[in-house]
Amino acid sequence: MMQFRLEKRREPSKAMLYGTPIVAVLLTMIVGAILFSLIGFDGVGAVREIFITPFTNTYKWQDLGVKAAPLIIIGVGLSIAYRANVWNIGAEGQYVVGGLAATGVALATYQMTGWWILPLMILAGMAGGALYGAIPALLRTRLGVNEILTSLMLTYVSVQAIYYLVRAPWKDPMGMGFPQTRRFAADALLPNILPGTIVHAGVPIAIIVALVAWFVMSRSVFGYQMRVVGAAPHAARYGGFSENRTIWLAFLVSGALAGLAGALEVSGPFQRMVPGFPTNYGFTAIIVAFLGRLDPLGVIFGGLVIAVTFVGGEIAQTSIGLSNSATGVFQAMMLFFLLAGDLLVRYRIRRVTPQAEARA
Repeated sequence: MMQFRLEKRREPSKAMLYGTPIVAVLLTMIVGAILFSLIGFDGVGAVREIFITPFTNTYKWQDLGVKAAPLIIIGVGLSIAYRANVWNIGAEGQYVVGGLAATGVALATYQMTGWWILPLMILAGMAGGALYGAIPALLRTRLGVNEILTSLMLTYVSVQAIYYLVRAPWKDPMGMGFPQTRRFAADALLPNILPGTIVHAGVPIAIIVALVAWFVMSRSVFGYQMRVVGAAPHAARYGGFSENRTIWLAFLVSGALAGLAGALEVSGPFQRMVPGFPTNYGFTAIIVAFLGRLDPLGVIFGGLVIAVTFVGGEIAQTSIGLSNSATGVFQAMMLFFLLAGDLLVRYRIRRVTPQAEARA
Protein backbone atom coordinates (compact mmCIF):
# COMPACT_ATOMS: atom_id res chain seq x y z
CA MET A 1 0.00 0.00 0.00
CA MET A 2 1.38 3.37 -1.05
CA GLN A 3 2.07 5.76 1.81
CA PHE A 4 3.10 9.41 1.92
CA ARG A 5 5.56 11.21 4.15
CA LEU A 6 6.55 14.84 4.63
CA GLU A 7 10.23 15.40 3.95
CA LYS A 8 11.88 18.64 5.06
CA ARG A 9 13.39 20.65 2.22
CA ARG A 10 17.03 21.63 2.59
CA GLU A 11 16.35 25.25 1.73
CA PRO A 12 12.81 26.58 1.20
CA SER A 13 12.30 28.84 -1.81
CA LYS A 14 12.29 32.47 -0.70
CA ALA A 15 10.14 33.43 -3.67
CA MET A 16 7.48 30.90 -2.67
CA LEU A 17 7.83 31.84 1.00
CA TYR A 18 6.85 35.44 0.27
CA GLY A 19 4.46 34.54 -2.54
CA THR A 20 2.39 32.18 -0.38
CA PRO A 21 0.28 34.98 1.21
CA ILE A 22 -0.73 36.21 -2.24
CA VAL A 23 -1.55 32.67 -3.36
CA ALA A 24 -3.56 32.16 -0.14
CA VAL A 25 -5.65 35.26 -0.90
CA LEU A 26 -6.30 34.12 -4.49
CA LEU A 27 -7.26 30.60 -3.40
CA THR A 28 -9.58 32.07 -0.78
CA MET A 29 -11.36 34.07 -3.47
CA ILE A 30 -11.70 31.08 -5.80
CA VAL A 31 -12.77 28.53 -3.19
CA GLY A 32 -15.01 31.10 -1.48
CA ALA A 33 -16.86 31.79 -4.72
CA ILE A 34 -17.41 28.06 -5.29
CA LEU A 35 -18.42 27.36 -1.68
CA PHE A 36 -20.98 30.16 -1.42
CA SER A 37 -22.41 29.30 -4.83
CA LEU A 38 -22.98 25.72 -3.69
CA ILE A 39 -24.95 26.84 -0.62
CA GLY A 40 -27.24 29.09 -2.64
CA PHE A 41 -25.57 32.52 -2.58
CA ASP A 42 -24.08 34.54 -5.40
CA GLY A 43 -20.54 33.30 -4.81
CA VAL A 44 -18.91 35.44 -7.50
CA GLY A 45 -20.83 38.46 -6.26
CA ALA A 46 -19.72 37.76 -2.69
CA VAL A 47 -16.07 37.67 -3.71
CA ARG A 48 -16.52 40.82 -5.77
CA GLU A 49 -18.20 42.73 -2.93
CA ILE A 50 -15.74 41.56 -0.27
CA PHE A 51 -12.43 41.80 -2.13
CA ILE A 52 -12.97 44.25 -5.01
CA THR A 53 -15.61 46.82 -4.04
CA PRO A 54 -13.65 48.26 -1.08
CA PHE A 55 -11.00 49.38 -3.60
CA THR A 56 -13.33 50.62 -6.33
CA ASN A 57 -15.66 52.50 -3.98
CA THR A 58 -13.72 55.61 -3.00
CA TYR A 59 -16.05 56.27 -0.07
CA LYS A 60 -14.83 53.04 1.52
CA TRP A 61 -11.11 53.88 1.41
CA GLN A 62 -11.34 55.74 4.70
CA ASP A 63 -12.92 52.67 6.29
CA LEU A 64 -9.96 50.55 5.19
CA GLY A 65 -7.52 52.77 7.04
CA VAL A 66 -9.61 52.85 10.21
CA LYS A 67 -10.10 49.06 10.22
CA ALA A 68 -6.48 48.32 9.34
CA ALA A 69 -4.90 50.54 12.01
CA PRO A 70 -5.64 48.39 15.10
CA LEU A 71 -4.95 45.19 13.15
CA ILE A 72 -1.52 46.48 12.11
CA ILE A 73 -0.58 47.67 15.61
CA ILE A 74 -1.64 44.42 17.29
CA GLY A 75 -0.22 42.32 14.43
CA VAL A 76 3.19 43.98 14.78
CA GLY A 77 3.28 43.09 18.48
CA LEU A 78 2.26 39.51 17.80
CA SER A 79 4.82 39.15 15.02
CA ILE A 80 7.57 40.12 17.48
CA ALA A 81 6.33 37.61 20.05
CA TYR A 82 5.92 34.81 17.53
CA ARG A 83 9.40 35.37 16.12
CA ALA A 84 10.62 34.65 19.65
CA ASN A 85 8.47 31.49 19.72
CA VAL A 86 6.25 33.03 22.39
CA TRP A 87 2.61 32.28 21.60
CA ASN A 88 0.56 35.18 22.86
CA ILE A 89 -3.02 34.25 21.90
CA GLY A 90 -4.60 36.74 24.29
CA ALA A 91 -3.97 40.01 22.45
CA GLU A 92 -7.72 40.58 22.43
CA GLY A 93 -7.72 40.71 26.22
CA GLN A 94 -4.72 43.05 26.26
CA TYR A 95 -6.48 45.24 23.70
CA VAL A 96 -9.57 45.37 25.95
CA VAL A 97 -7.56 46.19 29.08
CA GLY A 98 -5.73 48.92 27.17
CA GLY A 99 -9.08 50.41 26.23
CA LEU A 100 -10.27 50.17 29.84
CA ALA A 101 -7.13 51.87 31.16
CA ALA A 102 -7.53 54.71 28.65
CA THR A 103 -11.21 54.99 29.59
CA GLY A 104 -10.29 55.27 33.26
CA VAL A 105 -8.05 58.25 32.49
CA ALA A 106 -10.71 59.86 30.29
CA LEU A 107 -13.35 59.59 33.01
CA ALA A 108 -10.99 60.75 35.76
CA THR A 109 -10.10 63.88 33.76
CA TYR A 110 -13.61 64.48 32.45
CA GLN A 111 -13.86 67.94 34.03
CA MET A 112 -10.33 68.91 32.98
CA THR A 113 -8.87 70.30 29.78
CA GLY A 114 -5.39 70.11 28.29
CA TRP A 115 -3.33 68.63 25.50
CA TRP A 116 -1.81 66.12 27.95
CA ILE A 117 -5.01 64.11 28.49
CA LEU A 118 -4.89 62.10 25.24
CA PRO A 119 -1.16 61.21 25.54
CA LEU A 120 -1.82 60.14 29.14
CA MET A 121 -4.65 57.90 27.93
CA ILE A 122 -2.36 56.34 25.34
CA LEU A 123 0.37 55.71 27.94
CA ALA A 124 -2.20 54.22 30.31
CA GLY A 125 -3.49 51.95 27.56
CA MET A 126 0.00 50.69 26.75
CA ALA A 127 0.76 50.15 30.43
CA GLY A 128 -2.51 48.29 30.95
CA GLY A 129 -1.91 46.00 27.97
CA ALA A 130 1.69 45.32 29.06
CA LEU A 131 0.67 44.50 32.64
CA TYR A 132 -2.06 42.18 31.41
CA GLY A 133 0.47 40.47 29.15
CA ALA A 134 2.80 40.12 32.13
CA ILE A 135 0.40 37.66 33.78
CA PRO A 136 0.92 34.77 31.31
CA ALA A 137 4.63 35.69 31.17
CA LEU A 138 4.87 35.26 34.94
CA LEU A 139 2.95 31.99 34.90
CA ARG A 140 5.14 30.65 32.07
CA THR A 141 8.51 31.60 33.56
CA ARG A 142 7.76 30.81 37.22
CA LEU A 143 5.35 27.88 37.04
CA GLY A 144 5.85 26.54 33.52
CA VAL A 145 2.19 27.08 32.59
CA ASN A 146 1.50 27.08 28.86
CA GLU A 147 1.07 30.69 27.70
CA ILE A 148 -1.42 29.74 24.98
CA LEU A 149 -4.02 28.71 27.54
CA THR A 150 -3.42 31.46 30.09
CA SER A 151 -3.32 34.33 27.61
CA LEU A 152 -6.45 33.04 25.87
CA MET A 153 -8.47 32.53 29.07
CA LEU A 154 -7.53 35.98 30.37
CA THR A 155 -9.36 37.43 27.36
CA TYR A 156 -12.70 36.36 28.79
CA VAL A 157 -11.82 37.90 32.15
CA SER A 158 -11.22 41.26 30.47
CA VAL A 159 -14.57 41.08 28.66
CA GLN A 160 -16.37 40.45 31.94
CA ALA A 161 -14.57 43.47 33.40
CA ILE A 162 -16.11 45.63 30.66
CA TYR A 163 -19.59 44.28 31.38
CA TYR A 164 -19.22 45.05 35.09
CA LEU A 165 -17.74 48.54 34.70
CA VAL A 166 -20.21 49.86 32.12
CA ARG A 167 -23.17 48.53 34.10
CA ALA A 168 -22.08 49.78 37.53
CA PRO A 169 -19.31 52.26 38.48
CA TRP A 170 -18.71 53.74 35.01
CA LYS A 171 -22.31 53.76 33.79
CA ASP A 172 -23.36 57.03 32.18
CA PRO A 173 -25.87 58.69 34.53
CA MET A 174 -27.43 60.43 31.54
CA GLY A 175 -27.38 57.36 29.29
CA MET A 176 -31.05 56.44 29.74
CA GLY A 177 -30.13 53.09 31.25
CA PHE A 178 -27.85 51.91 28.43
CA PRO A 179 -24.70 50.06 29.61
CA GLN A 180 -22.04 52.52 28.50
CA THR A 181 -19.80 55.24 29.85
CA ARG A 182 -20.38 58.90 29.17
CA ARG A 183 -18.95 60.24 25.93
CA PHE A 184 -15.37 61.42 26.38
CA ALA A 185 -14.55 65.12 26.58
CA ALA A 186 -13.07 66.81 23.51
CA ASP A 187 -9.46 66.66 24.79
CA ALA A 188 -9.78 62.89 25.26
CA LEU A 189 -10.80 62.21 21.65
CA LEU A 190 -8.45 61.18 18.87
CA PRO A 191 -8.39 63.90 16.21
CA ASN A 192 -9.29 63.23 12.57
CA ILE A 193 -6.41 63.94 10.20
CA LEU A 194 -8.57 64.36 7.09
CA PRO A 195 -11.46 66.84 7.43
CA GLY A 196 -14.83 65.38 6.49
CA THR A 197 -13.68 61.78 6.93
CA ILE A 198 -13.38 59.26 9.77
CA VAL A 199 -9.63 58.80 9.23
CA HIS A 200 -8.14 59.49 12.65
CA ALA A 201 -4.58 59.94 13.91
CA GLY A 202 -4.35 56.25 14.74
CA VAL A 203 -3.83 55.42 11.06
CA PRO A 204 -0.42 57.14 10.69
CA ILE A 205 0.49 55.95 14.19
CA ALA A 206 -0.02 52.35 13.00
CA ILE A 207 2.34 52.89 10.05
CA ILE A 208 4.93 54.52 12.32
CA VAL A 209 4.70 51.60 14.76
CA ALA A 210 5.32 49.12 11.94
CA LEU A 211 8.31 51.09 10.61
CA VAL A 212 9.88 51.47 14.05
CA ALA A 213 9.33 47.78 14.80
CA TRP A 214 10.93 46.79 11.49
CA PHE A 215 14.01 48.88 12.29
CA VAL A 216 14.25 47.48 15.83
CA MET A 217 13.81 43.87 14.72
CA SER A 218 16.32 44.11 11.89
CA ARG A 219 18.91 46.53 13.30
CA SER A 220 19.03 46.11 17.07
CA VAL A 221 20.23 43.62 19.66
CA PHE A 222 16.65 43.28 20.88
CA GLY A 223 15.50 42.11 17.46
CA TYR A 224 18.47 39.75 17.13
CA GLN A 225 17.66 38.29 20.54
CA MET A 226 14.04 37.66 19.56
CA ARG A 227 15.04 35.93 16.35
CA VAL A 228 17.81 33.79 17.86
CA VAL A 229 15.81 32.62 20.87
CA GLY A 230 12.88 31.77 18.63
CA ALA A 231 14.95 29.89 16.05
CA ALA A 232 17.51 28.15 18.29
CA PRO A 233 16.82 28.48 22.03
CA HIS A 234 19.63 26.13 23.04
CA ALA A 235 22.22 28.00 20.97
CA ALA A 236 20.86 31.30 22.28
CA ARG A 237 21.91 30.35 25.81
CA TYR A 238 25.52 30.14 24.69
CA GLY A 239 25.15 33.64 23.27
CA GLY A 240 24.08 34.98 26.64
CA PHE A 241 20.38 35.36 25.81
CA SER A 242 17.96 34.28 28.53
CA GLU A 243 14.85 32.47 27.37
CA ASN A 244 12.82 33.70 30.35
CA ARG A 245 13.88 37.29 29.76
CA THR A 246 12.86 36.94 26.12
CA ILE A 247 9.43 35.63 27.14
CA TRP A 248 8.94 38.65 29.38
CA LEU A 249 10.05 41.08 26.68
CA ALA A 250 7.82 39.44 24.06
CA PHE A 251 4.73 39.60 26.25
CA LEU A 252 5.38 43.13 27.47
CA VAL A 253 5.94 44.48 23.96
CA SER A 254 3.04 42.64 22.32
CA GLY A 255 0.78 43.49 25.26
CA ALA A 256 1.75 47.16 25.17
CA LEU A 257 1.03 47.40 21.44
CA ALA A 258 -2.32 45.65 21.87
CA GLY A 259 -3.09 48.11 24.67
CA LEU A 260 -2.08 50.98 22.39
CA ALA A 261 -4.58 49.76 19.80
CA GLY A 262 -7.26 49.59 22.49
CA ALA A 263 -6.54 53.14 23.66
CA LEU A 264 -6.68 54.48 20.10
CA GLU A 265 -9.94 52.66 19.35
CA VAL A 266 -11.76 53.80 22.48
CA SER A 267 -10.64 57.41 21.97
CA GLY A 268 -11.27 57.33 18.23
CA PRO A 269 -14.11 55.34 16.64
CA PHE A 270 -15.91 54.48 19.90
CA GLN A 271 -15.39 57.72 21.90
CA ARG A 272 -16.67 55.89 25.00
CA MET A 273 -16.53 52.40 26.47
CA VAL A 274 -19.40 50.09 25.48
CA PRO A 275 -20.04 46.34 25.81
CA GLY A 276 -19.37 45.98 22.07
CA PHE A 277 -15.79 47.21 22.41
CA PRO A 278 -14.28 43.68 22.06
CA THR A 279 -14.24 43.41 18.26
CA ASN A 280 -12.01 40.32 17.88
CA TYR A 281 -9.20 42.50 16.53
CA GLY A 282 -6.79 40.67 18.83
CA PHE A 283 -7.71 37.27 17.40
CA THR A 284 -7.87 38.47 13.80
CA ALA A 285 -4.43 40.06 14.18
CA ILE A 286 -3.01 36.53 14.46
CA ILE A 287 -3.95 36.03 10.80
CA VAL A 288 -2.49 39.46 10.03
CA ALA A 289 0.84 38.53 11.63
CA PHE A 290 1.15 35.33 9.60
CA LEU A 291 -0.02 36.98 6.38
CA GLY A 292 2.79 39.46 6.94
CA ARG A 293 5.31 36.67 7.40
CA LEU A 294 5.97 37.86 10.98
CA ASP A 295 7.68 40.89 9.48
CA PRO A 296 6.48 44.35 10.63
CA LEU A 297 6.46 45.70 7.08
CA GLY A 298 4.59 42.64 5.87
CA VAL A 299 2.06 43.15 8.66
CA ILE A 300 1.00 46.38 6.93
CA PHE A 301 0.03 44.29 3.89
CA GLY A 302 -1.70 41.71 6.08
CA GLY A 303 -3.63 44.38 7.96
CA LEU A 304 -4.90 45.93 4.75
CA VAL A 305 -5.97 42.56 3.35
CA ILE A 306 -7.96 41.67 6.46
CA ALA A 307 -9.39 45.20 6.63
CA VAL A 308 -10.67 44.65 3.09
CA THR A 309 -12.57 41.56 4.25
CA PHE A 310 -14.13 43.52 7.13
CA VAL A 311 -15.23 46.43 4.96
CA GLY A 312 -16.23 44.18 2.06
CA GLY A 313 -18.19 41.95 4.43
CA GLU A 314 -20.24 44.95 5.54
CA ILE A 315 -20.89 45.86 1.89
CA ALA A 316 -21.92 42.28 1.06
CA GLN A 317 -24.44 42.24 3.89
CA THR A 318 -26.40 45.12 2.38
CA SER A 319 -25.86 44.41 -1.31
CA ILE A 320 -26.39 40.63 -1.61
CA GLY A 321 -27.69 39.67 1.84
CA LEU A 322 -24.60 37.78 2.96
CA SER A 323 -24.49 37.12 6.70
CA ASN A 324 -21.91 38.73 8.98
CA SER A 325 -20.34 35.34 9.69
CA ALA A 326 -19.29 35.06 6.03
CA THR A 327 -16.40 37.41 6.76
CA GLY A 328 -15.10 34.97 9.35
CA VAL A 329 -15.40 32.11 6.86
CA PHE A 330 -13.23 33.94 4.33
CA GLN A 331 -10.68 34.84 7.00
CA ALA A 332 -10.55 31.24 8.23
CA MET A 333 -10.02 29.94 4.69
CA MET A 334 -7.26 32.48 4.19
CA LEU A 335 -5.45 31.27 7.31
CA PHE A 336 -5.91 27.63 6.28
CA PHE A 337 -4.44 28.17 2.80
CA LEU A 338 -1.62 30.23 4.27
CA LEU A 339 -0.62 27.53 6.75
CA ALA A 340 -1.03 24.79 4.13
CA GLY A 341 1.15 26.78 1.75
CA ASP A 342 3.79 27.24 4.44
CA LEU A 343 3.84 23.51 5.00
CA LEU A 344 4.38 22.75 1.31
CA VAL A 345 7.07 25.42 1.00
CA ARG A 346 9.07 23.91 3.85
CA TYR A 347 8.29 20.24 3.20
CA ARG A 348 7.82 18.07 0.14
CA ILE A 349 5.35 15.18 -0.07
CA ARG A 350 7.22 11.97 -0.72
CA ARG A 351 5.68 8.64 -1.73
CA VAL A 352 6.94 5.73 0.32
CA THR A 353 6.33 2.07 -0.51
CA PRO A 354 6.14 -0.56 2.27
CA GLN A 355 9.34 -2.15 0.91
CA ALA A 356 11.25 1.11 1.11
CA GLU A 357 9.84 1.74 4.58
CA ALA A 358 11.05 -1.67 5.71
CA ARG A 359 14.55 -1.08 4.30
CA ALA A 360 14.70 2.28 6.06
